[in-house]
Amino acid sequence: MHVFEIVAEPVRRRIIEILAVGEHEVGVLNDVIAVEFAVSRSAVSHHLRIMRDEGVVDVRGDGAQGRLYSLNGAYLELLDHAVGELFHLWDHRYGALTGRAPIHPAPPSRVPHRLGRKGLRGRRHAPGELGQRGEREGGGPGEREPGERGPAERGPAERGPAERGPAERGPGDWGPQRW
Repeated sequence: MHVFEIVAEPVRRRIIEILAVGEHEVGVLNDVIAVEFAVSRSAVSHHLRIMRDEGVVDVRGDGAQGRLYSLNGAYLELLDHAVGELFHLWDHRYGALTGRAPIHPAPPSRVPHRLGRKGLRGRRHAPGELGQRGEREGGGPGEREPGERGPAERGPAERGPAERGPAERGPGDWGPQRW
């Protein structure tokens, strides 16, 4: 198991913190971890067994005083070495010495797509602002050109397919058929 996998588990990380102060009896470790993490004593024993098998902790005694667990200094050296490797990689990352990455972002492969009709849907224009087709758009139905009729005032033949109701649509107004 990698040294980071051991400290990745919060219960094992807390056991390491407790044992960093000094050695403790298994009962004390069980009580503290069980209360802090709301886990059973057998779960704590399971983590201690993993740590013992991986060489993270040392166990001594099994007499009247019980088993005493202590942190193995060799594991801390392995952990320190693994963190040191990460710092080495960080210090030698690509472009770190120059303060900028040597690879510049590639130019766009094509001209960015201009927003089509769907891209402007729901966008409100200020009165007098140019619309999608370049004409000036008014602020609402009350600002029509003199003599211009609204969709409700025009007949079905004058309205576009989107403005017609379902009963007024012709066979060509439904779009391409897919069979």
